Amino acid sequence: MREIQRVALDLFDEHGFRNVTVEQIATASNVSPSSIYRYFGTKEALILWDEYDPQFIELLAQEGGEVVTPAEFVGMIRAAVPALVQELAADEERIRRRMRYVVSQPDVRDGLARQTRQLEGVLRAVIAQRIGRGAGDLDVRLLAAIAAWGFDAALDYWGETGFELPLADALTYVIEALTRSAEAVLSFPPPDLGPKDTPGQS
Repeated sequence: MREIQRVALDLFDEHGFRNVTVEQIATASNVSPSSIYRYFGTKEALILWDEYDPQFIELLAQEGGEVVTPAEFVGMIRAAVPALVQELAADEERIRRRMRYVVSQPDVRDGLARQTRQLEGVLRAVIAQRIGRGAGDLDVRLLAAIAAWGFDAALDYWGETGFELPLADALTYVIEALTRSAEAVLSFPPPDLGPKDTPGQS
């Protein structure tokens, strides 16, 4: 999938995003158009796809045992995320190429918003399982939203300011801000909103 994405980015850079068809990308990649749609789903997803969201989800799901306290969960993220930041920073040029289209192409930006909403839902399920709460729990909802949309906000800022900051610096800053936000959310009890949500409910 990474090679198909590379071919697509080369074509978009040369001819413009709107002037390249999925069929042209398929021909240049030596695959069928149906394979492109099966792997990516949409033309916009050729830009948006990467390996990192699944890696982050796996990190949250597997690190530190089955169920942990909220404080342990935040500590686990602090300990594990630097390696992911290092991996993303090593891929800075490809991420920069992709973000140029997020900034400049409304269809790609809309696709990112849809993808982020889906990621937020996945994060809710994983966070709920890790800290032993229901997916509808208010803290769980806040933590998932902070993680999904906060990360997008950082990348948007990075792109819209001309990629002036090194990606590693931008990511380190936002992850520290997100973990502090998570600690703040978990530092006081939520208001009494009715029956307590339990694991398995949404």
